[in-house]
Amino acid sequence: MTALSPRKQQILRALVEEYIHNATPVASETLVRKYALPFSSATVRNELAGLEEANLIHQPHTSAGRVPTDLGYRFFVEHLMQESALALDEQRLIRHMFYQVQDQLDQWVRLTASVMARLLNSAALMTPPRSSEGRFKHVEVLAVTDLSAHMVVVLMDGTIQQQRLLLDNPTQQEELSAVTARLNPLFQGKSALEMNDVLISYDPGPVERIVANSLIRLLEQHAEMSGDSFYSEDVFNFLDKTGYQSSFRPIDEDERGERIRKVIEELEHKRVVRVMDDLEQKRILPALATQLAATDGVQVIIGGENQWDEMKDVSLVLARYGQQGKVGGMLGVVGPTRMQYGRAVAVVRYMAQVMNELLADVYGYE
Repeated sequence: MTALSPRKQQILRALVEEYIHNATPVASETLVRKYALPFSSATVRNELAGLEEANLIHQPHTSAGRVPTDLGYRFFVEHLMQESALALDEQRLIRHMFYQVQDQLDQWVRLTASVMARLLNSAALMTPPRSSEGRFKHVEVLAVTDLSAHMVVVLMDGTIQQQRLLLDNPTQQEELSAVTARLNPLFQGKSALEMNDVLISYDPGPVERIVANSLIRLLEQHAEMSGDSFYSEDVFNFLDKTGYQSSFRPIDEDERGERIRKVIEELEHKRVVRVMDDLEQKRILPALATQLAATDGVQVIIGGENQWDEMKDVSLVLARYGQQGKVGGMLGVVGPTRMQYGRAVAVVRYMAQVMNELLADVYGYE
């Protein structure tokens, strides 16, 4: 990445922060006035020309100010951004909300996405906690009719799966209970492959074989689907219903500037909603989860750095949570490229930490 002088870095930081805040091209006079730069407007204009040559900013048209490019945002994130730590009051509120649902693992995902969306006024997404490999914990089989039963399976990562079983011969509940009493200790903690190996040296009865084969198929499907499902929280609909426009501070008193701001916000709203649909429909999220599995910490993907055309105008701030090779998932936010990156990184990092602690308590790892 291009090396910049301290003066160019100072000007670029001010320009990016101003554009993130107000969403209108930034003029040199604005930077000098609002950010108390110790340079003249002419000097700032000269440095802006250099930043434009380095492809860090661009000018939408001749009479306009400058806006950051994706490369400019990348330089800002890696070298100039100041991460905004969550206030203690925010941390206490989040901890309290999770304390209220501490025994409801299924609510953690929804609550995490909701918290991120509201803290950042952005769209949030999260994959449920899943183990990298499905492992069996417990099964119960309940008779429904003489020739059918209902199977409830608990996996080691807390997932609960249910399935209907069709039986070859009339079977009573007593026999089904005896089957599960034998299979539970036999398959405890095993993967689908390991369960298959057990069956090679074990001679199951007809009902046992039906239950065992159904368990193996279920675990195989669990592994295939572990990166497919995700929960998203789109805060924009909520904001529209509760005074969306009033949640942003006006740029200035000029009516024209206010109208421009509203148009940009509406475009960003629709853009993020469209991207959330693309994430779900085009299986982008599983690919992101796979990509993220090889990295540590919070990852920022900016605009054109995305390999998908549908996401060229937005940025993602993502992190893994849980323990590698055990139970975990991915969480993050999607927003316009002019998102408040410092704040987004801090929120995503903190929520990943909260999920790490919750999962450690449940599964007993460090």
